[in-house]
This record gives sequence, structure tokens and C-alpha cells, in this order.
Amino acid sequence: HPVVGDKILKPLRFLACEAKAVRHHHERYDGKGYPDGLKGDDIPLIARVVTVADAFDAMTSDRPYRSKRPLPTAMEEIVRGAGTQFDPVAADAFSTIPLARLEQISQHLDLRSVAIADAAVAPLVAVR
Repeated sequence: HPVVGDKILKPLRFLACEAKAVRHHHERYDGKGYPDGLKGDDIPLIARVVTVADAFDAMTSDRPYRSKRPLPTAMEEIVRGAGTQFDPVAADAFSTIPLARLEQISQHLDLRSVAIADAAVAPLVAVR
């Protein structure tokens, strides 16, 4: 999806920075990521930041193949991956966010997901 997302955004010049984040958010700081195998500072800064947030979100969200991980466990994984999977500066900065704040954000997003789902279903229920 990084390459497809990049192709979708590329024609929208005002989203050039965001297109870089989309294309490179699966790159790894150690160069073992994809799609381009970029390493270290060759990865655009925005992508290095988004990579940390994306990984944290992935770990703390339910997936069809596993339950979400507790926030402290996910934070430990971010810290452990600093310098290999993640830009050490981005990982360190992320690790300074209090877990209580991340919990608030997580709960807010969960509530928004429910509200969006309810809004999507409401017209179908009204038809009955």
C-alpha cells in the first residue's frame, strides 16, 4: 500500500510531504524496510515520525489475527526498536508522551469509530 498510496497522492502537489510519509512509513531506520530500502536520515523525517505512530497504533489495535497489546507493552517495543526499526530521535520523543495521554487519545478514537459506524448504519436502519 505505500507505493499505491504514493501514486494516488503524487498528482496532488499540495500533499507532497504527506505523499512521502505514505510511501516511506514502512522503511526501517536500519535499512531493512520497504519499498525503497532507505536507511537512517535518507528516510524523510515525516515518514520516520509516522512510522513510530503507525507501529504504535498497529500494536495497540485489535487485528483479526491477534488482540491489541497493552499500551505499556507497545511503548516498550517502540523504545526497544529505536535505532533499528525506528529513528532513535523519533522513538525517544514518542516515548516521552505519558501513557495516560495515549490512553485518552486511544479512548477518543475508539469512541469516534463507534460514532462513525453508528452514522453509517443509521440510514440502513431507518429504511426498515
